[in-house]
Amino acid sequence: MGDDSPAGAHITEEEYDIQHHKQITAKRNFDRVTFGRWQIKTWYFSPYPLTESETDEHAASPAKSMLWVCDRCFKYMAEGLSWEAHVKKCGIKHPPGRKVYQRGAHIIWELYCQNLSLFGKLFIDIKTLFFDCDNFLFYILTDADSQRDHVLGFFSKEKVSYDDYNLACIVVLPPYQKKGYGMLMIEFSYELSRRSGKVGTPERPLSDLGLRSYLTFWISTLIRFFRCAFLAASPMSVR
Repeated sequence: MGDDSPAGAHITEEEYDIQHHKQITAKRNFDRVTFGRWQIKTWYFSPYPLTESETDEHAASPAKSMLWVCDRCFKYMAEGLSWEAHVKKCGIKHPPGRKVYQRGAHIIWELYCQNLSLFGKLFIDIKTLFFDCDNFLFYILTDADSQRDHVLGFFSKEKVSYDDYNLACIVVLPPYQKKGYGMLMIEFSYELSRRSGKVGTPERPLSDLGLRSYLTFWISTLIRFFRCAFLAASPMSVR
């Protein structure tokens, strides 16, 4: 007897896991996230480990579901009252990491953080999130005022990459996009590679936003290079 099963019905366990993951993450599990003074519409699913009752409550009304995240320590809560009580006593003034860059009020901090990874997944589509973040470093870009440092975005990279990847994922928070912060973090990732004596490249595949950011970065880099080369070779520059 012939095999009447449809073409492609026999799939590997890995392919099944991928399809199952896509089904679970096909819909956003939060409509908005309250982050400091911002209320931001989420873009994608993020596997925040809420309790069963909290998950059922959000599933019952996905259009109104809200996540509450502290913009100092990234602690997450499913209730506004708990969030309000937490932010009143949270005294963190800057990310709990090592300062690795500063230009004026803009600072980049090196650290690793599971809560930060979960938050970033709300705005990244193609990345798979691992709860064990020990193999990754996160570089958080902040803007300082007289009171504290405010998070603008971040990128992550593997501590050890045999492919010389210098960036795994990059996020600029929606309220701060189109201000050049993505270009700053991309440039910094290449500087980390240069100081390590490596060429460096972002992990692929790139998201749509990531691809546009890198195209913009390299176009502007090449324009600056050829402009400097042209000025150096121009007879007008010789006196």
